[in-house]
Amino acid sequence: MYEPFTRLCSLIKCPEGYVDRILNQLRELGVVELLSEGDLEFLGKLRLLGKGRSSFVFKCRVNNPEGYYACKVRRHDSTRQSLGNEALNLKLANGVGVGPLLIRYTNDVLVMEYARGVRLDTYLSSASDQGIRAVVRELLVQGFKLDSIGLVHSELTRPHRHVIVGDRVYIIDFESASRTTRSVTNVTQLVNALILSGGSTQRRIREILNLTDADGLIRLLRVYKDDVSRESLNAILRFLGLAELS
Repeated sequence: MYEPFTRLCSLIKCPEGYVDRILNQLRELGVVELLSEGDLEFLGKLRLLGKGRSSFVFKCRVNNPEGYYACKVRRHDSTRQSLGNEALNLKLANGVGVGPLLIRYTNDVLVMEYARGVRLDTYLSSASDQGIRAVVRELLVQGFKLDSIGLVHSELTRPHRHVIVGDRVYIIDFESASRTTRSVTNVTQLVNALILSGGSTQRRIREILNLTDADGLIRLLRVYKDDVSRESLNAILRFLGLAELS
């Protein structure tokens, strides 16, 4: 039932005590099966939903509520002592309708909604102009929702790795999020990464949005950074020709 995890641990030589601890926590959380499924191939031996410096993410099956979920397991060599802070950040994000829904968690394992879809970079490479406009707007709105509760994701300078697009748009991976940082905002990070930075994708997005006055957009971002409000967000959306947030 947990064979993908034990096989992974045999490949990377996890300490025995760590393996037993994770297996106990999986049982405690009601995880009945881990599956070798996902877009990421690991060492040619199994498939994962994701992998980072601090964790591995498996597709999993849970008995209550029944269904398939994403199961994030803290790596034995992680510098983070717990996934508890990430769970708290995700719970805060869920409170404003952002991120995959957190189901339950322990110190080393998070069970959350399985965000079905593709990475943002994959989506942008083939999406229609209308689809790209919709996703850019949705990300700016979600960024504003996080800004409104003082939660900075901190990794949205590279949104292609931290956004999944499917039936919904999901911002994922809140392990580096901060509730104390005030020097940056999610909206400014997203605009810089998706629109203002160099690159063929950003150039296409600027063309789709008919953006010719980058300096004007930068001025609006400065206003937003000083005054995170619906009004300052809507000024940015209007400037980009996107529907305002009512």
